[in-house]
Amino acid sequence: MDYTTPDKPLADNPAEMDFCLYDAIVVGSGPAGSACAIFLARAGRKVLLLDKAEYPREKVCGDAISGKSIHVLRELGILPKLEAQAHGVINGLMMVSPDGKEVVVPFPKATGMGCAGYCLRRKQTDEALNEAAKAEKNITFVGPFSVQTLLRDGKNAVIGVKGDGKPAGMDDRGNAQNASSGEYRARVVVGADGSGSVVSRSLGLAGVPPEHAFMAIRGYWRGVGGLSENIELFFIDEVLPGYLWVFPMGDGTANVGLGILNSDIKKRNEHPNKILLNALAKHPILSKRFANAKLEGNIGAWTIPNGSYKKQNSGDGWVLCGDAASLVDPFSGEGVGNALASGKLAAQAIDEALEKQMEEKLNGSGAGSPDEPDTAPPQGGDGDSSQSLDADTWALDASSLKPYSERIEKELRPELEMSYKLQRASRLRFLLNLFIGKAASKPEFRQMLVDMLANDKEKERVADPLFYLKLLLP
Repeated sequence: MDYTTPDKPLADNPAEMDFCLYDAIVVGSGPAGSACAIFLARAGRKVLLLDKAEYPREKVCGDAISGKSIHVLRELGILPKLEAQAHGVINGLMMVSPDGKEVVVPFPKATGMGCAGYCLRRKQTDEALNEAAKAEKNITFVGPFSVQTLLRDGKNAVIGVKGDGKPAGMDDRGNAQNASSGEYRARVVVGADGSGSVVSRSLGLAGVPPEHAFMAIRGYWRGVGGLSENIELFFIDEVLPGYLWVFPMGDGTANVGLGILNSDIKKRNEHPNKILLNALAKHPILSKRFANAKLEGNIGAWTIPNGSYKKQNSGDGWVLCGDAASLVDPFSGEGVGNALASGKLAAQAIDEALEKQMEEKLNGSGAGSPDEPDTAPPQGGDGDSSQSLDADTWALDASSLKPYSERIEKELRPELEMSYKLQRASRLRFLLNLFIGKAASKPEFRQMLVDMLANDKEKERVADPLFYLKLLLP
């Protein structure tokens, strides 16, 4: 049987799909995974996209789509589809301090848009991304498929995945349905499988420490008074050192949630749901606005791995994207923007690495040719180094994937570091009262806040002692 990169559909017999060698296997078809898969496919690469969920599926999230997200979604061509669905339009931010001061500041508009961003249920966003990925001729989607472990070669490079999901049938686009078990191989495996990433765990990478991960909960309330085109952040005594948000969804409901570091929730020894519901019932501003509001459905919870923790995101035969790479903004908790951005960066780096690998093989620096491997991809393996696979493979090595990590550091890390400084400052009650109070009463401080939200350079003010001196002056 031919072990070269397959054309789609893969084979007349779907059971033979295990034995094909892909350019990339992408684990997880959320924003990071779908973006990576689509960009790779459009570069002519053959991609296997796996997801453990059955679509459409519910996804617990804050639902905000920022300007950074909009840029990539437009490039992927799915923005019109999202805009056609019910969504909240976002043009500004309201913040409330512990002592009850309120300030509203406008967001800069997203490029080519009449607004700064949207609030759209993640179920809809992810479904649109999943459908766009499955429509690409170079992408084969298999799901539901739960990856259990990674396959490795004799040098411990990642060469594929093993899990539950052997295809039992194909849809009319060549995508496998109804899974049970299977093994798949590729030149690189992309872990885009979220905060609880199986790929990351199988690599033996440490989990995100509690002081760098938010415990977040959210529910949808209908009938909340005073909703506008602003997202709202409440830094109030009832939830500090966490924060409470109210995001308008444009369909008569609001996404209402709480974000607090795992390390802090342990110290408080209270269930997050109790903290949130207590704040909605007792805070003077919120209690009035929620007097006639009703919770629809249940309150969901998830873990947010913050970008304040620097996690290894590439190695021999693998890369991590999105939440699996711990790239969520530590101040706002927004992760979709960096998930999409990292998916694109990963695709670019993988495409370049594959091109370089092909050139090296054709120039004789490696045996055989990319289309005619010396040996068939090895069978079996469970990711355990003591039972690693011995046969030669075409896995991309760590040095060829290093540009991805370098681009993350250059393009995403500076903003993450500044947001971490803002997050630490937002834990201090007296600073919140000073800053939000000054912004509410003095136009120059309000403009400073606008600039900090729009410009990463301006965020560096929080590291300048003169900034705090100005806060203290009348």
